[in-house]
Amino acid sequence: MKLVHWSFHAVLICGIASLLGMPALARPIQGADSVTIRAEYGAGNSRELQVFYSPRHFWSVGAGHMTLETDAANAHEVTYARLNFLAKRWNFEDAQANVFVWGGVGSAYFGAITVRPDAPDQPSSGHDHGPPPGEVAIRYRAFREAAWNAGGQIDYETLRFYSSLRTDTHRADTFEHRVDTLQVGFSPYEHEVDSLSTWLIVSGRRYTGHALEGEELALLLRLFRKNAWLEAGATTDGEIRAMAMFSF
Repeated sequence: MKLVHWSFHAVLICGIASLLGMPALARPIQGADSVTIRAEYGAGNSRELQVFYSPRHFWSVGAGHMTLETDAANAHEVTYARLNFLAKRWNFEDAQANVFVWGGVGSAYFGAITVRPDAPDQPSSGHDHGPPPGEVAIRYRAFREAAWNAGGQIDYETLRFYSSLRTDTHRADTFEHRVDTLQVGFSPYEHEVDSLSTWLIVSGRRYTGHALEGEELALLLRLFRKNAWLEAGATTDGEIRAMAMFSF
């Protein structure tokens, strides 16, 4: 994965300052008695699908599946059940801010292909000493283990400004994957509740853990109307980022 090296801490500090002074579109809870489906494609190395049901406006429950690919020989997958909770909400005259937390359990899958170097010449003894000289032995190993998921999000939104800070972690005995995401954006016009909302978003991410390591910066175009949300763009390395979310 190509990752751009930039001052994540500087952007993070600016984002936190914006959050403290200034709602959110991408929420894990969309409204009472609603179902939300969310799919995301991340820069060629991750894919995630989530489905949540909200019995009340302050909590939702559902499941998700995430696939991570570090290279052609290694893959990680996590399937999980999760509970989301609206911890705090502030309603202002022309803005809204939220704090969400979530947690869940699931199963992590790890698969890898290993290639053994050329086998040395060995005398024949009637036993299997591996492939003949000049060939390689390819071995595939895979296993599953219990995993847990935890995270949170704080966001702030007006009719023209949007910001959010989000962290999400999947962890098992031999596997850990964490993504920290800071997004700041603006709309070129003030949108009404039932009208098309257009946003330009700058998104910074830091990946840590066994599957992916590094940082990336992306520019995204976000379109939102009522219960449908689409966003797409690219990282500074030219990798595609896309997300779709529908609520009904």
